[in-house]
Amino acid sequence: MIKSYSNLNEQEIKKVYEFMKLETNLINSIDQMNGMFNENIYDYGKGVLFYFIETEVVASLFIVLEVAKKLKTAYIHKVSINKEIRNIETILEQLIKYASSVAKNYEAEDIRIGISDGETIKMAERLNLKMEYRSLEMKLNEVDKIHEILDIKSLDKDNKNRYIEIYNKSFSDMPHGTIANIEVINNFLSGCKEGNKLEYKFIVCDDDLEIGFMEATIENERGIFDIGLCKEYRKKGYGKRLLETAIQFLVDNKAQEISLIVIEQNQVAYKMYQKRGFEISHVMGHWGKL
Repeated sequence: MIKSYSNLNEQEIKKVYEFMKLETNLINSIDQMNGMFNENIYDYGKGVLFYFIETEVVASLFIVLEVAKKLKTAYIHKVSINKEIRNIETILEQLIKYASSVAKNYEAEDIRIGISDGETIKMAERLNLKMEYRSLEMKLNEVDKIHEILDIKSLDKDNKNRYIEIYNKSFSDMPHGTIANIEVINNFLSGCKEGNKLEYKFIVCDDDLEIGFMEATIENERGIFDIGLCKEYRKKGYGKRLLETAIQFLVDNKAQEISLIVIEQNQVAYKMYQKRGFEISHVMGHWGKL
């Protein structure tokens, strides 16, 4: 039986918690789990699926649904399955097919699946699911400035609508594109944060021109960032300067390690990061199209 998190009863939620505790060390309570699953990105639990055999949870996956109707795209990820059960490939196949039908109900036409576990990748390939590209974490070893930087304006309540407009112009057409979530923006402005994590969001400018966005997180002296340029400012030399702006911001804020995440399919960004000195530090997942 396959059920979404939004349709679970109290006892089933406890079983999900037991399963997730075995799969990840990031969940420490049912309340924390509720907060992670009941978010807009998964349409408040409707995109978080679990496979039950009788009362036990044996597999799960998550579907990013927030962009499905606007961008016609959905992403299946965080696939977990108990390798000790019988008929494991059949269960995986049923779960993926169910997830695909959920995504199509949200008007998604382009459905991608990402898998990080090697054994699960092999199972997916035996089900004729081809992994076509990777999501990568890259780390910078040389931080000395080599390009001029741009100006940044902090996100605030007065410019949040402009920030959302710029973000959407910058990211909605990218491989694995997404759109700004007003709920996330409002939570950020209200000061909501996790632990000791420091989070920053900026509009990036060249004098009076607002050309893109930058987001950065610093936790335990490790900095990670995301950047994007509005379509009309691409191929004008801004990409290198935007990248340098993010690097120098993290350096100035005492980050001892600087990383980013990139989709290998985004060759323009991937090659720019390589040229700047970023090297692959971790393969986060392999992706294919359903």
